[in-house]
Amino acid sequence: MTNPVAEPSDRARLQLRELDDANRAATIAFVNAREDRPSSPSFEAWRYRDCPTMEALTAMAGDECVATMFGLRRTWLTPSGPRACLEPFEWHASEDWRAQAPGLRIVKRRMGEPRPMIAVAGTDMAAGLLLRLKWTRIATATKFALPLAGAYLAQRGRGSLVTRAFDVIGRPWFAPRRARGSALSVEPAESYAPGVAALAASQRRFALMRLPDADSLRWLRRAPAAVGHYVTFHARVGNSLVGWATGRVFTHGDVRAAEILEVFLSDEHRSRYPAFVRELCVTLAGFGADVLLATTTCPDTTAALLAMRFRYDDERPVLAWWGGEAVPEGPVLVDGAISDHAFFPVPSRAAATWLEGAGA
Repeated sequence: MTNPVAEPSDRARLQLRELDDANRAATIAFVNAREDRPSSPSFEAWRYRDCPTMEALTAMAGDECVATMFGLRRTWLTPSGPRACLEPFEWHASEDWRAQAPGLRIVKRRMGEPRPMIAVAGTDMAAGLLLRLKWTRIATATKFALPLAGAYLAQRGRGSLVTRAFDVIGRPWFAPRRARGSALSVEPAESYAPGVAALAASQRRFALMRLPDADSLRWLRRAPAAVGHYVTFHARVGNSLVGWATGRVFTHGDVRAAEILEVFLSDEHRSRYPAFVRELCVTLAGFGADVLLATTTCPDTTAALLAMRFRYDDERPVLAWWGGEAVPEGPVLVDGAISDHAFFPVPSRAAATWLEGAGA
């Protein structure tokens, strides 16, 4: 470990660097020391090198990484038009270098850039620090869950009697079933349809909404098997495209989970959210899920989930920094696809080794 004593020579060695080939190995080692992450070449290449929209700022003390902040470059719709933004995630700092505040230096460097940033705070500590730095809380992202098997309840700390009982009654009582007579058709797809971007741009319900990004989706679909399987859907009425959705099926511990990452219908077809969400859930449950998950700020999606007996699971603040300007006012659409929520949690090293070996 580099000597963290706050001598002038030490402070001079602490430098902020963009992630590149020279510091990538040190950055991966730093993250792996704080998170039980897969260490296979396929995962590390996918996660730290191959994403076309990802960037990272690192704090380096000589050859040692002591802090990181990753981010995905995304385009958000705003009242004044599309705006390039950064979605930060995986913000870590070494306690040994706390006196030099490397994590704070990183976020302040990013705040000095002209592009806005939008983040779902992963911890109360991170949210508190960003608020003290004058970030604005713009929404609350609520996570919902629909347990279908006892494994999920066991992971949440419920006793064996409850979990065994739920293994018997969970799917018969709670598994979603298709609605009859809907004019909405839902089709699986390999990528976003050409009309998805124009459909998003036509909406008037949200002051801030992220545009679907085909490059990031292609990257997600190339994820190692241990990270999960990503699915895409298009909603149509007749021959007209009226919405889209994405989801992820993954294994976390002993739990097989399926999560809705995006779900959107055009303004004219808001009344079809219950049918669309139900169809998504039926399809995702068909992957053998022990639990269905969704995180959203959308009132229409929330109402559809609650009608299907999803229950409240968690909530996290959504924070924004608008380059020192006021954040646009109005409703905000944030769902489970924002930055790290699209590919975390990831399996442990041991679980990833087993999953990749099993071809899951």
